[in-house]
Amino acid sequence: MKTFTYDIGIQAAGSTDNDVVIVQFGDGYAQRQPKGLAPRLEHWQASKVGNKATIDEIKAFLDAHTVTPFLWRVTSDEPLRKYIAKDISRSPQGGSKWTLNWTMQQVLA
Repeated sequence: MKTFTYDIGIQAAGSTDNDVVIVQFGDGYAQRQPKGLAPRLEHWQASKVGNKATIDEIKAFLDAHTVTPFLWRVTSDEPLRKYIAKDISRSPQGGSKWTLNWTMQQVLA
């Protein structure tokens, strides 16, 4: 399994999906229970500005990992986790600068 090693800078924003089953009773009481073995999965919105060659290299990596997961860590002190790439887009910014935007969605397998 390949590891995503590109620097995406501090502009990345992460959020966590909590998959919970809620049983609501008529008197206002509710029971909550985690759904499945891993009810908390992260996804990260990321972007990178760079020259076209760098952007093309990162995009090729992401395009190859829309089904097959890759390893990535949010910070150097966190463990590697499995992600897939989604919603990949790029746009020219003028001159030799390009912007690449994508989402990394955590997966279990």
